[in-house]
Amino acid sequence: MVSYLKVDRSFALPTWCSVTSIVILVLLSGLFSGLTLGLMGLDLIGLQTVEKGGNQNAAKCAAKIAPVRRRGNQLLCTLLLGNVAVNSAMSILTAEIANGPVGFFVSTALIVLFGEIFPQAICSRYALQIGAHTVTLVKFLMALLYIFTKPISLLLDAMLGKDLGLIYTTSELIEMVKLQIHLGATDEETGQMAKQVVEGALCFRNKRVAEAMTPVEDVYMLQVDTRLDYCTIRDIFDHGFSRVPVYGTDKNDYRGVLYSKDLMLVDPEDEMKIGDFIQIFERRATTFRLDTTLATALNAFKKGKTHIALVRELNTKDELNPKCELRGVLTLEDVIEEFLQEEIVDETDVYVDIDHHVKVNDGREERRLNLGVFNPVWHGPCEERLHFEEVGAIAAHLARVLFTREAGMSLSSKAVQWLVAASTVQNLTRITPGGLNDVPLECDRVYLAGEACNKCTLILQGRMTLKVGRECFHAEVGAFALIGRDALRADTFIPDFSAYLGTSKVRCLVISKDVFTQAQALDANPDALEKASIAQANHGKRTARLRKFTRKLAGSNGRLHRALSAGARLMSSPQSHQEERVCQAV
Repeated sequence: MVSYLKVDRSFALPTWCSVTSIVILVLLSGLFSGLTLGLMGLDLIGLQTVEKGGNQNAAKCAAKIAPVRRRGNQLLCTLLLGNVAVNSAMSILTAEIANGPVGFFVSTALIVLFGEIFPQAICSRYALQIGAHTVTLVKFLMALLYIFTKPISLLLDAMLGKDLGLIYTTSELIEMVKLQIHLGATDEETGQMAKQVVEGALCFRNKRVAEAMTPVEDVYMLQVDTRLDYCTIRDIFDHGFSRVPVYGTDKNDYRGVLYSKDLMLVDPEDEMKIGDFIQIFERRATTFRLDTTLATALNAFKKGKTHIALVRELNTKDELNPKCELRGVLTLEDVIEEFLQEEIVDETDVYVDIDHHVKVNDGREERRLNLGVFNPVWHGPCEERLHFEEVGAIAAHLARVLFTREAGMSLSSKAVQWLVAASTVQNLTRITPGGLNDVPLECDRVYLAGEACNKCTLILQGRMTLKVGRECFHAEVGAFALIGRDALRADTFIPDFSAYLGTSKVRCLVISKDVFTQAQALDANPDALEKASIAQANHGKRTARLRKFTRKLAGSNGRLHRALSAGARLMSSPQSHQEERVCQAV
């Protein structure tokens, strides 16, 4: 026989009360379960990140949750204890309403669906918002269950340690940044730069000087006995470096650093030795070893003493005579490039990557600067014709100051270039001895007050002395000064001043009124101007070629007179037969 146990229902709740209690307990079970997953899934470091982020709403929610989340083990014990308690109570009440298997399946379905799955799915998606709105209730429960949860949380803290949050390794952090950018955290261009900077910053401290330096074979250096003449200064300018190391007997014999900005005080005519010049400023470079970290190098550069360093290595092959050898040069720009993971190209750089000789290739190598006009002529031969770059520089200057629309003498740039090339270059030597400036000799006179003339003079090098007015007021004018510009406009120009050679040598460009008139006529006929410019250029090339050839003959054979005579006879000959006839003459 089967006997059934009868349940004592004398203390049972009414059915409506039991159903209401079950509904409340299901809601509490879902709350505890969802908060357990939601709040415990929030990382302390993540909360700090959100709290200091740009989303104001999320930052407020994170600020409310953070104090509760910091007591991680106590929060966990409170939520789990509450969850277990309401689930047990719900099972008891369900058993009172439905006996046997029905009560089991009903309570299981309620707990799984409404106490676990749905709440956890919602709280995992909106953990910040739900946690911020229920933080007051959680604090109340933590205070209510404090006597039970605090001892357990202390035990867990002692056994497992406090929850410090998730800490990423360097590689994990880089990959996380890449993933966030890939998921659209920012736009592509900004994300690419952010990725480079983060990667460079995280890997920066592990990099050594040897990885960022410029090898010694690629370093531009100057020898201590090099003269600071025009050619040297021009070479420094062309290389574009702001700091140039100076060495003695060899590149391992470091003597100092030449700053390009210091060259503003240099007169190329003095031809001072670099070794003497750098002693005036006492510029110095710091020294690093090959294994020095870039972080150490950056700290040294930040002190402001120098932004260039020599990378050296001690060579102990000869134990009796160890030597310190130069391996390369490191600059602050090299360190920043490693930090940014990208090459920095400024307006003076010739190479993007000097180690691999990768040029900038943005058109700057094709840009022609008219720098030849600054070349002193005192120690070299004085040409009677201007070089190509001199013509360009002088024409640009005259187009700005003389041949303008406001002055009533407007010319096109091509016409101005033709005029400059067609004008006469005079190389004058002063005869008046020093100390007789007040009474210059007539042979040193360029202009005389009251005497008509038809020429305008542009000083290229040297100075002229002017005597102006009845009082003969003295004044000096130097390079790029124009004298007698009104001679090109007036029918008859009578200067009210006198001009004399003021230095031992003066080079000037003499523009006659006839040449200016021809330039105006050519400017009015573009086709004629084009033909005249081409003919002028061809003539200049032939003249330069013959001059170079005759100089070579004069230097090798000593037959200067014969070569110059041959060149003079053949200047008017067709170009195709000139070289042949010169050879026959020789």
